[in-house]
Amino acid sequence: MSPNRMSLNPRSMLALLRNPSAALALRGAQDLPLGLLGAAASVLGFYIWVLAAQNRIEHALSFFSKLFVVSLFSGSLAFKLLLLALLSLIGLTAALSAVGNRLGARKRSWIEIVTCQGGSQLMFGAGYLVSAAVAFLSVKLSFALTGGLLILSLLLLAVQALELHEVERGRYFVYIALSVVLYVILFSAFWVLLF
Repeated sequence: MSPNRMSLNPRSMLALLRNPSAALALRGAQDLPLGLLGAAASVLGFYIWVLAAQNRIEHALSFFSKLFVVSLFSGSLAFKLLLLALLSLIGLTAALSAVGNRLGARKRSWIEIVTCQGGSQLMFGAGYLVSAAVAFLSVKLSFALTGGLLILSLLLLAVQALELHEVERGRYFVYIALSVVLYVILFSAFWVLLF
């Protein structure tokens, strides 16, 4: 995907769906809508998956079980997971970027980071929607699929951040370790605030 052809059009979105790494060719403020769309699709897709999985789990419970766990599967839990997904994506991107701007050879603005990292998440939004549909057939398979998507998303964001910030090969371990530590701290804080 050439940088001079990126815009918010179906062809650009299809290119990102086929190859999330194409987001590295996005241009800062010009392609920011694609980055925001990708990030929003990922969070919304995850939220729809949560609702579908919750529906299937509630459906599988007997009447008496529902009486005891109704508070566990309330609408507020789904909303908290939506917030957690959003804050988690922001936290991971912030951690990778803060450490990347410190250790990498190339400093990036937040607009460049949101555009490239957000754009790469469009495919994951579609994946979570597929996983939501799978939940109606098999909740276990849906959880496995979503777990795989979450791990793949984490790996893709980390690898892209290495390239975005032009981190030297000798600093890869330190970069990844510091980013993960910072992300875990942020995620833990979000978890404590929400739950």
